[in-house]
Amino acid sequence: MIKLNLLAPRSYKSGATTNPHIVAALIDLSRQLGAKRIIIGEGAAVGHDTEKAFDECGFRVLATDKQVELVDFKKSEFVPMSISNGRVLRRIRVPKELVDSDVIINVPVMKTHDVFPATLGLKNMKGIIPERDKKRFHSWGLSQCIVDLNKVALPQGTVIDGTIAMEGMGPAHGTPVNLGILISSIDTVAADTVASLVMGIDPESIEYLRLASEQGLGCGIISEIEVRGLQVEEVKRKFSRLVLESGEFLKHGIRIMEEGACSGCRNTLSAVFSKLVSGD
Repeated sequence: MIKLNLLAPRSYKSGATTNPHIVAALIDLSRQLGAKRIIIGEGAAVGHDTEKAFDECGFRVLATDKQVELVDFKKSEFVPMSISNGRVLRRIRVPKELVDSDVIINVPVMKTHDVFPATLGLKNMKGIIPERDKKRFHSWGLSQCIVDLNKVALPQGTVIDGTIAMEGMGPAHGTPVNLGILISSIDTVAADTVASLVMGIDPESIEYLRLASEQGLGCGIISEIEVRGLQVEEVKRKFSRLVLESGEFLKHGIRIMEEGACSGCRNTLSAVFSKLVSGD
């Protein structure tokens, strides 16, 4: 199963969604390695239509051309799974297609995020769960929920798409960054750690990544990670981030109450505020 990053119906050229050319190559490679059945799957962000995203992002055509299955997780049969070592979650429902898969390949896009400094491989797995649970994660403690989910749904391989990444108002409305790189590993925590450093972000500042490393999901210590190919310093670029500055809002008589808010609400708030201030 190849897990995409399609939060909304937007072209990969925007930096918001997975590049279909990467997925096409992964399908070919999987077949060369003996895969008999290949599924491309995703559940778009709350309020967005996954089927429309498949169409507009080019995955409907790709699935037909490559003769692979296309699965909208929002329509899946969900199977309850126990999380014996969960800190917040004791059980979670995941798609049957994931449970039945021998190998999960996770293909997130390298993006900034307004709640966390960055959204990468571990965070991308949140797309597999039902919409109701996606909303609940924010009130239950998003970082630990992401870590607990990955304790039962950790991919066997993660390929972080940095061909066209995103900075600024990520994960949906930011500015595309033509970085032209891929970061892949069988260790999602290691891949996320390297990606964050490429973005000029301290891995320790990404709470879900720090917790995942501390709880044994992978290696988050850069000195213990073997980086092959291009080195971090060769491709490093400081990504700008959206930060909701409460002081800036207060100048205009607006007090922000944002505890537990999701990225969609925060992005919308920032966009509306910017338009009000600019007079557009």
